[in-house]
Amino acid sequence: MIDLNHILLFIACISPLVLLGQTWRRGGLHQGWRLAAFAVLIVTGVAWSLAPRVAGFVGGGAWLALLVVPALGLRKIAELASQRRFAPARRLALALRFLHPGAALRAQCELLRALEIAERGDLSSALAILGPLRNNHTNVGRQATAQAFRLRGEWINLVGWVRGEIPPDVRQTDFALQELYFRALGETGSRSELVIEFATLVTALMPAQQPSWSYHSSLLLVLAFGGRAPALVNLLETKLRKLPRDLTEFWTGTAELAAGEISAGCARLEKLQATTSNQLLRAEIAQRLEGANVIAAAPLAPSAAGLLSRLERNDRPAGGVFGAVAKPTTAVLIFIALNLAMFLLEMAMGGSTNPRTLHRLGALEPWAVRFAGEYWRLLTSLFLHYGPLHLLFNLYALFVIGPGLERIIGAIRFAICYLLSGLGSCLGVLLLRGVALDRYEQLVGASGCVMGIVGVWAGFLLRHRHEPLAGRRLKNIVAIVAIQTAFDLSTPQISMAAHLSGLVSGLVLGLLVAPRRQQPQ
Repeated sequence: MIDLNHILLFIACISPLVLLGQTWRRGGLHQGWRLAAFAVLIVTGVAWSLAPRVAGFVGGGAWLALLVVPALGLRKIAELASQRRFAPARRLALALRFLHPGAALRAQCELLRALEIAERGDLSSALAILGPLRNNHTNVGRQATAQAFRLRGEWINLVGWVRGEIPPDVRQTDFALQELYFRALGETGSRSELVIEFATLVTALMPAQQPSWSYHSSLLLVLAFGGRAPALVNLLETKLRKLPRDLTEFWTGTAELAAGEISAGCARLEKLQATTSNQLLRAEIAQRLEGANVIAAAPLAPSAAGLLSRLERNDRPAGGVFGAVAKPTTAVLIFIALNLAMFLLEMAMGGSTNPRTLHRLGALEPWAVRFAGEYWRLLTSLFLHYGPLHLLFNLYALFVIGPGLERIIGAIRFAICYLLSGLGSCLGVLLLRGVALDRYEQLVGASGCVMGIVGVWAGFLLRHRHEPLAGRRLKNIVAIVAIQTAFDLSTPQISMAAHLSGLVSGLVLGLLVAPRRQQPQ
């Protein structure tokens, strides 16, 4: 039986090593991640030398505290900052400093403190804090420079700085800077350029590469400066509900001005100016009212207007691993339900770890298949699991990896690939068992099917390797296979033959399968 201590020990060793490999030659915030990764490895090593039976729990706890929690926290800080909720973002950053080493978080705290002070109206103190943080080589440094331009109202200089000193690849991945750059384009009347650059970015980046908060915050600016008030209100009510009320009013008024509704826009902004306690916003409202005619006086080019209309109609799906969407797809849901139903049946008939129960329900037993002709076990074993942990891992992997592929090839083809990969994994086990290369007498689980789906992804991407991001996804698949193989080698209870056979079966199917009709590759 696979024990949780072993799994956590594997994660606590592999995850920091992968992180070190990814960040070894990078500076900035990555230095803190390297230190955290080394700390996890040291804690795990000491725990292994002193108490091997609980080393996985100790190392897993260090991995959770030093790597997982800070990663989630930094993502939340960026989301809060995009909502202009600087006070809770700074408090979270201060808390994370106790878990995450390095100077980057200290700089982040100072940046957020400067923005808090600016909203209270003390711009000179805020600029004094931002001054030492400014540089072009880190995310926080670039944000400090861009925010300094913003606080001084130097939008034209911000555009010039970004275009002149920030490389295009950095511009594409620094999402906080993107938002300020897009706003600068709108503030300077470059409305068509704003729409075109945003549409170009959306085309270049897959949903999995751009956080949803970044996409929706940038789309807010495009709709506001594009004069699309109804679409903007819908975005604020659905995707940006946590944005402060004052800011929703500010951008709605901006959209009305951009649409040529000068009286309505000015009335809304004047009312907001009289009621808001945000001194920075009050100053920005004054600037907006002073240049109320500037935005409307710069009409959108026909090409930009067409792009904006398409952006209004199309909602960008949430991204995930392998292009997975937030909601599971039909076939994935059906397979998850079937596995859950079989697990409940296992529990009702004597327990999921009871060999007799597994035998009665159809576990793969090579001798029963070969000499008793019980070929149905090739299929039934794919829906049985040995314990809740086994079930959880396989269903989670299916939930993450499956939907993206199903959307591309269709539910029927996906189901066929899933089942054929599972059958291929079982046949591989029987073949290797026959030549004495596999020793297991009873096997269950959907992991052969899941590895088959990984193989289908690999084959499909090899066939369409010239498509955008195909090479990067193939590298991710190679990493997954390497980690899975290492785990199989370190865990005697797991059949590597089943995993590799499912992977190879899926690879062959992936080379043959085609996208469903009317589905872009």
